[in-house]
Amino acid sequence: MVKYTLFQKVTTSILLLVFFGFSTFSQTKAFKLTTNKVDFGRIASIAYPAKVIEFTNAGKEKLAILLIEKGPNVKVSFERKFYQPGEKGKISVYYDVRELGEINEEIKIFTNLDTEPETVTLSGTCISVQECFPNSNNLNLRNILVVDKSTQKPVPLAAMTFIRNHNTRNPVELKMDKNGKATEELPIGLYNINGTVNGYEPYVNETFIPKTLPSLLIELTPKQIISVVQPPANIPEVSEVADTSIKQQVTITSAELPEDKYAANNIVLLLDVSSSMRSQGKFSLLQQSVNNLILILRPIDYVTIITYASDSKLVLPAIPGSEKEKITGIVQDLIPSGSTQGVKGLNTAYDMATSQYITAGNNQIILATDGEFSEKGVKDEFYEKLISDYAQKGIKLSIFGFGVNEQAIVRMKKMAVSGNGSFIQVESERFVKSVLIDEVKAKSFLKEK
Repeated sequence: MVKYTLFQKVTTSILLLVFFGFSTFSQTKAFKLTTNKVDFGRIASIAYPAKVIEFTNAGKEKLAILLIEKGPNVKVSFERKFYQPGEKGKISVYYDVRELGEINEEIKIFTNLDTEPETVTLSGTCISVQECFPNSNNLNLRNILVVDKSTQKPVPLAAMTFIRNHNTRNPVELKMDKNGKATEELPIGLYNINGTVNGYEPYVNETFIPKTLPSLLIELTPKQIISVVQPPANIPEVSEVADTSIKQQVTITSAELPEDKYAANNIVLLLDVSSSMRSQGKFSLLQQSVNNLILILRPIDYVTIITYASDSKLVLPAIPGSEKEKITGIVQDLIPSGSTQGVKGLNTAYDMATSQYITAGNNQIILATDGEFSEKGVKDEFYEKLISDYAQKGIKLSIFGFGVNEQAIVRMKKMAVSGNGSFIQVESERFVKSVLIDEVKAKSFLKEK
C-alpha cells in the first residue's frame, strides 16, 4: 500500500481544487436568464400581453441571439443587436392558441458565446374563446388592452380612436381606465386604429377584427429619449480611421447571419398573388414580411421569386441576396388578381429550387398564401406526395398562412409537415417583422456537433 505524506495530500487537494475550479469556470454561461420557466396561465388567443423574460450578458464579449428554436404555436420577439458585456435584454414570448388543453412546450435559445442552448419551459392552459368574451350573449363586445411594447405593462388612461371600414363619420372614441383597459362593441370589420399618448410614439394601425377575437391588444412604442451631450473642449480632427470605425459600427449590427453559424441559403419565394390575398390586408403583410427578410440576406444567399394566381410566373430568377433594392422593388410592385392555381406554382418552384441546389446549404421553398386553392379535381394527397418526394431530396417547404380559413389552415399544416418545414400563421403586423427571418435562420442554422 502506498503511503501519502502530508505534503502530497495537500498538493493533491490543491490540484483537485484548481481542476474543478477551472472546470466550473469553463461551464459558466455568458447568457443568463432571470427564469427558465414561463407560465401563461389561462389564455384563449394571441391578443394577450406577452410574457417577458429578462437576460444578461455575463460574458466578456459581445453577445448575439442566433436562434430561438420553438414550436409552431410559439412566437417570440427581441431586439436584434449585439449586447455588450453586462448589458441586459428582454425576450417577449407569446403563445398562439389553436387547440384547447394544457401547454407543455419548451424553447431553446442559441447564442454566439455559449456552446449549449438555454432551455425555457412553457406551461399554461388554453381555454375556449367563448369564455373570454365580456358577454357571451354579445360577441361584438370586446376587451381592449393598451400596453407598453417593451415592458408589456398596461398604459393607463390612453385615448384611442377606432374607424370601421374607413367610415370616418362614426368613429369610436375610447379612453382606457387606470389599468389600460376598456370594453366596447366592435363588430367584425377592418379598423383603422389611432392614438397619441404622452411618452409614446403615435399609434397608427390597420387591422381586421374577426368574430373569434374576444380581446384586442394595442402595443405602444416608447419614445426614445435622446440625451444632449456637450462636445469636449478640444475637438479632435476627423480622420479616415475614425470614419472607418463608424462604418464598421453601422454594418456590424445587421449581421444576423454570420457565415460560420448559418449555411448558404437557396430560397425560392412562391407568392400567392390571387385576388383573395387582397382582403384583410393580407398582401400588405406578405410584402412587409418578405422585405424584412431580404434586408438581412448575404451575397452567398440566393433568392428566386415566383408568383402564382391563374398561372405561375417566374418574376425573378435566382440572384444574390445582396441585390436588395432590386428584390424589394419587385415585391412592392406585385398586385394580386386572378384565381389560385397552386399546382402550377409548386411545380415551377421545385424546378427552380432544383436548378439552384446548394450542396450542404439550406434549400427552401417559402410558400406565402391564404391557402384557398381553387383547382378542381386536385386532392390534398397529391400536394402532400409531391412535397414529400422533394423533401427527401433535400428541398424543404415552409408555409406562411395569411387568413383565418380553418379548412385552408388544416391543408397548409399537412403540406408543411410533408415538406420538413414549418407552418406559421400571420394574422397581424405584430409578428411581420421577424417571422420570415426566424424561419430562414432556423432552417439554415449550423448546430455544433
